[in-house]
Amino acid sequence: MKQVLKLALVLLFGVASVSAKTKPGTFSDATITWGNVTRYYEVYRPAVIPANPPMLLMLHGTKNTTTFDPQSIISLSWGWQAVADKYGFIVVQPASTYNTKTHQWNWNAYFMDASFQAPAPDDSGFLRQLIVNLTAQYAVNPKQVYVTGFSSGAQMTERVGVEISDLVAAISPASGQLAGQQSAVLPVLTPPVPPTNPISVQEWQGTLDKNLWPCGYGNTKYSGVTYTLDTVDDTFNYWAQQNACKTLQTTQTLCSGNTANPSVTGNVASSCGAHNVEVQFIWEVGVAHSWRPQNDIARWLFFVAHPKP
Repeated sequence: MKQVLKLALVLLFGVASVSAKTKPGTFSDATITWGNVTRYYEVYRPAVIPANPPMLLMLHGTKNTTTFDPQSIISLSWGWQAVADKYGFIVVQPASTYNTKTHQWNWNAYFMDASFQAPAPDDSGFLRQLIVNLTAQYAVNPKQVYVTGFSSGAQMTERVGVEISDLVAAISPASGQLAGQQSAVLPVLTPPVPPTNPISVQEWQGTLDKNLWPCGYGNTKYSGVTYTLDTVDDTFNYWAQQNACKTLQTTQTLCSGNTANPSVTGNVASSCGAHNVEVQFIWEVGVAHSWRPQNDIARWLFFVAHPKP
């Protein structure tokens, strides 16, 4: 079987970058109000970008802060600045909402309302409006809007793929499945509505992740609330089915019982219903629950290989 990671790295062999060395770009911090809540975000604009640049949203993972400090959230480094400088795209880092009782920043991914102070935030609506606003403000190419995220940000990225697939061309969640639920009764719930548009998906997961367990329907906590997670097989199969993909790189499962299947490096679903749509899963062998910036270029090459039709 071909190495899935190798496939991701060579998707755009020979793609031209903006420049090997460019001047530093500019950071802009801003807010919008959504659902009567002030929401914070940061935009990084490279010094050299095309007239209608692509745009990438990076959704952070769960973070604890003793005080309300959105600046510490939107300024987290994920390695994207150097990639944006090289390939010429805008990076947006929005903040989730802060729970003053538990001192956690979390995204309201599927079925996680119980982890938030009422009313639970409309993160999907916030991100949709942010994409609309920034697409107009920066003359973004509407066919090249992409979203990635880590941990609870990855779970929110999965939700974006379902609910904002009319605006987003592709998603790349890392260390986060589609859904979790408070009940341990299986199967884990799936989204209440299907995606409105086909969307390409590239998922990454460490084989040693013990925070968001990839296999075996493990548990995790957000703001003290316990959730049962779906498996990476459930999530991969969901996207392959929703995108009407007909060809699988392998028929082997990603999980073998409660652990990663050592016989596969991942899987690819292709020949999907829409032109150029693809679903990938990549195991990060020997990796725990972490974001690996060294994979950012592979993520970006996947994105630009999969614009909206």
